[in-house]
Amino acid sequence: MLNFYGRKFPRKIKNDQLKSLNDFEFFLDKNKIKRFNAKIKKFKSFNLEIGFGGGENLFAQSQKNNSHFFLGCDPYLSGSLNLEKLIKEYGLKNLFFTNLDFLELFKSLKCITFKKIIILFPDPWPKKRHKKRRLINSNFVDLLESITCDETKIIVATDHEDYLNQILYVFYKSKSFILSTKFIEYEVFFFFDISLTKYYKKAKKNKKKIYFLLFEKKNLKKFF
Repeated sequence: MLNFYGRKFPRKIKNDQLKSLNDFEFFLDKNKIKRFNAKIKKFKSFNLEIGFGGGENLFAQSQKNNSHFFLGCDPYLSGSLNLEKLIKEYGLKNLFFTNLDFLELFKSLKCITFKKIIILFPDPWPKKRHKKRRLINSNFVDLLESITCDETKIIVATDHEDYLNQILYVFYKSKSFILSTKFIEYEVFFFFDISLTKYYKKAKKNKKKIYFLLFEKKNLKKFF
């Protein structure tokens, strides 16, 4: 089997599927991501989805905004395989994706600042001993500062109340981002045209309360 840097494979995946994905120009591994900068200069703005799952929202967003650049990262390959099929079927040229996790991807993103970052239902790691594995922590928010610009929008959805409190706290501690009060709950999803993903539908089916948050990077020019 091809080396995908220890990523998590779907069941019954075949070597020819992995080879096709590895060779696909819109799939970025560690080597290709260093060479794709020339392909993105023509786009108006840059958007990132961290943990794109099955790719439903990432695909829908890129299809509706073909002059904007979209990048998704998720270490699970099932979503990558799905996006490969969709990009080929619809001929998209503005959607790139990778199986690198965010921390690995971050090392190659110093040349890009994103206007919108979407994080839908990140793993809450509910057990106390596992909380350190959560994506959104103080270090994560600090990293976001260098890949965002004035008034960047960060959209987060979670159905886990303890994780919600952690997210609110780490962004509150940051001096770069503020919690927007422009929208109430579901209005965030509707205004930014976020797709109702598998995890959203699962939370609704299980009658869990879903929390929607919008953070904005402060425009320092407004304060001087």
